[in-house]
Parts: sequence; structure tokens; C-alpha cells
Amino acid sequence: MDSGDQPRLQGGIKSTEEEMEHIPPWREAASVMIVVRTSLQELVGNNLASMMNRARSSNQQLESKNHCDYRLLMVKRSGLSSFMANAYVYPGGLVEIADYSPRWYDVFGARGVSKDALREFGGRVKGPRPHIITESVTLQCAGVPQDQNTDREDAPLPPDVALRIAAIRETFEETGVLLMTRGEDASSSLSWYEGVDLVAWQERIRRDPIVFADFCLEAKVCPDIWSLYEWWDWLTPTSVGHRRYDTMFYVCCLEKQPEVVLDHSEVVTLKWCTPEEMLEEHSTNSVFLAPPQVYELSRLIHFNSFQSLRTFARDRAHKGVERWLPVIITCLDGAISLLPGDEMYPRKPDYLGKSPGPDYPVTVDEMRKRHSGIHRIEVRGPICTTFCTISPSCGHLQPLTYQPDRPLVQSYL
Repeated sequence: MDSGDQPRLQGGIKSTEEEMEHIPPWREAASVMIVVRTSLQELVGNNLASMMNRARSSNQQLESKNHCDYRLLMVKRSGLSSFMANAYVYPGGLVEIADYSPRWYDVFGARGVSKDALREFGGRVKGPRPHIITESVTLQCAGVPQDQNTDREDAPLPPDVALRIAAIRETFEETGVLLMTRGEDASSSLSWYEGVDLVAWQERIRRDPIVFADFCLEAKVCPDIWSLYEWWDWLTPTSVGHRRYDTMFYVCCLEKQPEVVLDHSEVVTLKWCTPEEMLEEHSTNSVFLAPPQVYELSRLIHFNSFQSLRTFARDRAHKGVERWLPVIITCLDGAISLLPGDEMYPRKPDYLGKSPGPDYPVTVDEMRKRHSGIHRIEVRGPICTTFCTISPSCGHLQPLTYQPDRPLVQSYL
């Protein structure tokens, strides 16, 4: 890499005013839904607790959630956060231009992964590719051309690779969990970094994201991009706050639960939970979840088995993902977040938020009863519930409707 070009992909450069006018008004982000297989000891304990609960209660929800043999990591954002304060989210965060740095070719090359292999990494996906992959806003803001076929030494990483690096880096910064490997064909290990001062590295990487590459070179590892399976891409609605994000969600399935070292600045606490447990707490207003988290948890509750979830995520990944922009409408007693495929979803959604969403003088329930093609998240105060009657795209799952003390159902209304 030419040293003169290096700063472009490490610290970024300012684009011209004319270029900035054509850059979308959001930033890109990447998150990981970390799923771990429940240990036999914990699973036996949960089953015993389930039997005791069934002896006291007929609630079928308790029985099903305690038979789930995996747990999901969710972290609570600080109350001081400027976006989604106090919300439980999946680990992750903003994509930085350093995640695209050609220096990563050296990191992967040291582990036997060639530049050509990285450039061809995304070629295994045959389905739809969202704009976060094909038209990177992060690269646009840095004034870096997105050319996947260039042989230039300073060419950026492909977004399929860079977004995974961002997700892994941010997960480490927030939780201390390192999704690393010695190489593509090497088995991942969560214990290789024993003796390493992770807290010090967390702080250094937080100050300068390119230091993550230094860490990998020193530790003789590379980000385990192969363990992250694409799940979905969500764009913040135009009417939610003053900040918007285009976020790629990944799934990573681990055989053992990693040790977590929270940074206590971006996130303040965590939960290892089943999807159903989290939805139950949300439905009683015990925890705050943003609509995308509720929606994805509502897809995950299809699975009681770690193995079935991992197999599905791996086999579905090559079918691609779409970017969804929820469109918000308001009703008398709440709001509805319309998703693509819903009968009410606009043919040409307003991506820039130039006009406010419509208000309807009916209740949320009344609005749902007017339509048969439903794909939406109903929002009443802080509580969200998914409803879907359409067939999912990209080989994905229809979310189940979760309501307290009622069976899980698919909403064929």
C-alpha cells in the first residue's frame, strides 16, 4: 500500500460539497446476533425449573422458552446514548473507513487468506444485495471509489468483508468478545488470547479503529468473517430521532459462551436469554427493545434448537438480503411501522423524510382488520408486536406474533 494513500482509508477525507449532496443522510452500522449453545448443566437446570413451573401454572409460554437449548447475547445501551438510550440491542456499532483499509489484506494474508479470496468472498451470495453492499455510504463519505475489480494496492476491502470486520470490532469494543480465527480453515477459539490485556486493547481500538488491525497482527489472528452469516438489513425510519443508520445484521453461532468484558460507556449491562424470554420481558415493559430487535426475535422464536438455527442461518445466507425502510403511520392509540409487502406500504417510500407520515383517526386494531396482506410492527407506547401474513423473501422466516399468555401464532388473519 502506498503510504501517501493510506490516510484515506484510515482517517478518511472530506468529500466535496457537490459529492456530499448526493450522499444519503444516514451512517452505516453492523451488528451481530451472537447465539451460544446452552451447556448441559444449564439445560438440565432449566428443564427442572420448567417442570416446577408447569406444576404451578398452565402457561405454555414458560414451557417452550425453557426448552430452548441456546441463548442470545443482548446488551443494554447507556442512558446517556444519543440514539436508543437504555434499549437492549445486539452488539455492534458504526462502520468506520478503517474497516475498509487495504491494511487488512496484510492481516488476512498473514493467516494464509489471499487478496483474491477476500475479493471473491461475497460471490457466494446469489440473492439480492442491499445498497450497503453495492453503494457504500462509508466509502462515499471518505471520497473513496468503490471498485471491486481494481488491482490498485490502495483498493478498499469489499463491503462484504469490511462490514463483518466492523461488526466484530464493535462487538469487541463493547463486550470484549473476540470473534477471531487463525485462518479460514482453522477452528475458532475463544481462549487463544489468555494473558492479553483486552481492556487496554479495547480502549486503544475505541480511540483509533485501525489499531484493530495492529491487534490482529500482534496476536496472529484475523477476524472470523466466515462465522458471520448475513441475516437482514434495516434502515432507520425517517421519523425516528435525528440520527439514522443503515444496519446489516449478522448471526454468529458459538458452541461455548464467551467471557464478556463490558466497556461500561456504550453499554452498561447484558443478558444471555432466549428470544422468547426477551420478548416476554418486553411485552410487560420490563425491557425496552427497538422494533427491528423485536422483529428479529420474533423470527428467532421459530427455533428451539441451536443446531437448527445454525443450519438455517448457514444455508439461507447465500440467498441474500434486502434493505427494509419501515414507514411510520400514526393511529389514535399508537403507531404502525409498515414493512415492504404490506398492503399499505407505499410504492415509492420517502427515504429522505421530506414529508411527514399520515395520521389515521382509527385504532391500531381497526387498521389491521381492514387488510389481509399484513407485514408490520404495531407500536403502543414502548411496546412493539409483529404481525405478518405475507410470504417472506430471500428464503427467510415469517415472524411469529408474540403476545403474553397466548400461544405463538403466525398471523393468518
